[in-house]
Amino acid sequence: MSLFSTTSAEKRQALRVGAFVAMALALAGLVVFLIGEETRLFQKDVEYRTYFENVEGLSEDSPVWLGGLEVGRVAGLNFPSRPGERRLEVVLRMSAQHASRVRGDSVARLSSMGVLGDKAVDITIGSPEQKPLEPGAEIPSAGGADMSSLLRSAAQVMDDTVAVSHAVRGLVESLASPQMTEDLAFSMKSLRKLLEEVETGDGALHALIYDKQTGDEVKRLMANASRTALRMEKALGHVEGLLDEVENGDGTAHALIYGKEGAKALGELGAAAGQLAILMEDARKNPDGTVHQLVYGNAGNMLADLGSAAADIKQITSMVARGEGSLGGILKDPTVYEDLREIVGNVRRNKVLRTLVRFAISNNDNVQYVGRPIEPPKDDESRTGIGGAGESSPDAPKTPLILPLPPPVPSGSNPH
Repeated sequence: MSLFSTTSAEKRQALRVGAFVAMALALAGLVVFLIGEETRLFQKDVEYRTYFENVEGLSEDSPVWLGGLEVGRVAGLNFPSRPGERRLEVVLRMSAQHASRVRGDSVARLSSMGVLGDKAVDITIGSPEQKPLEPGAEIPSAGGADMSSLLRSAAQVMDDTVAVSHAVRGLVESLASPQMTEDLAFSMKSLRKLLEEVETGDGALHALIYDKQTGDEVKRLMANASRTALRMEKALGHVEGLLDEVENGDGTAHALIYGKEGAKALGELGAAAGQLAILMEDARKNPDGTVHQLVYGNAGNMLADLGSAAADIKQITSMVARGEGSLGGILKDPTVYEDLREIVGNVRRNKVLRTLVRFAISNNDNVQYVGRPIEPPKDDESRTGIGGAGESSPDAPKTPLILPLPPPVPSGSNPH
């Protein structure tokens, strides 16, 4: 059949076939385009890695979300290549045009897609101040609440609820037992008797509740306790201030505790204690010493002597107070005072007596030898005698040496 010899019917048939083929090709192209759009066949993709301890419900080709928007798929689930790593590796493939939003603070979580347990990887959008992650980098992961964990939590809650219900039922059954009822009735009866005794009796509880005077005393007691507590609080404040002063001040206590002088003082105190121990040991071993007699001697005799001396002193002071004796007369009798005053006045007016008194005062060391013979020294023969001249010999007679008398009183003086 020639192209130029075809009939109109054949032409129409060929036109229909061509239109059908064109439509089929267009439909095939559309299908390919849609499939490529769905699988991102015509887009540039980048991959990231993240790690999860459990990838239950996650599979290859599971969706990858960025802020809730699907931007890629899970490209692979692998065991970790690092020996000590316990988490599973998840390879994420996503469109390159959204990779700039995956930054250093982005976090990958597992999110549930429904009640069937399917999961997706949800990545949070990073902050603008963080740098974008390079392709192939690791995205930090965090645990997410999935349906299985919620179901496990719900099962645990149900188990706890059942256990509580069993415990409550056991308690109710024990309360409903006859023995418990009898014990409860007995307890209520005892409580009623106790309340009646408190209301009508004369015990401490009745006084506390119904006696006004006892209530006032209790109030005063509580007030006193409150004041005591306040005083104790003030005392503690003073003690704290004192301790703070000791710790931070510059006094003796601070120097003894925190300064170098404290150690020196303690050393000197230890040395003094050692010397005191030596003295006490000497006093113990020396029975004739005063300290030994005071510590180890007959305390009864010493106390008796002290008591006798105190009694004598008391008797003497009593006699003086009554005016007995010379001292009592001087203190009590005014005539004795007048006589002494007159004698002193006469001495002051009498020049002879006054001269004698002055001579006695000026020659106090030699007055005791007046009228006594003074012998020369026996240990030195070349020494001159007191008041004599020349050398003395052993055969020379012992001539007494008489001290001179007081100078004569000038004539014409009034002896009185």
